Amino acid sequence: MNAHITSALHPDAELLALGKALYSAWQAERAAFVASRDIVNDSAIEAAADTSRKLASQIVALAPKTIDGVRVLAMVWGQAYYLSEQPGQYEGSDSEYPCDRAANAVMSFLLKDVAA
Repeated sequence: MNAHITSALHPDAELLALGKALYSAWQAERAAFVASRDIVNDSAIEAAADTSRKLASQIVALAPKTIDGVRVLAMVWGQAYYLSEQPGQYEGSDSEYPCDRAANAVMSFLLKDVAA
């Protein structure tokens, strides 16, 4: 994924660095879920999700300047709507509303290199 490029010369360097951190936090969240699958009562899942949410708040405060920055912004959506048991798939793909399916398709495309 291009979001792993963190050169200070890149117009979205700050977003890319946050994206790298969100990617790691998101992986930790997924790993915690796979370990217990108890999303309601598992403090490890909640702690990992909290880290992801904090990073997401920082990311949405920045305006992307390149498609790499847009991909980082898409990660915020992906982290919120991914299906824990089906990495690479997100809520909304089976919506009865074409606008939901279209948004899901665009975001899934932007996130194709992020899903693990």
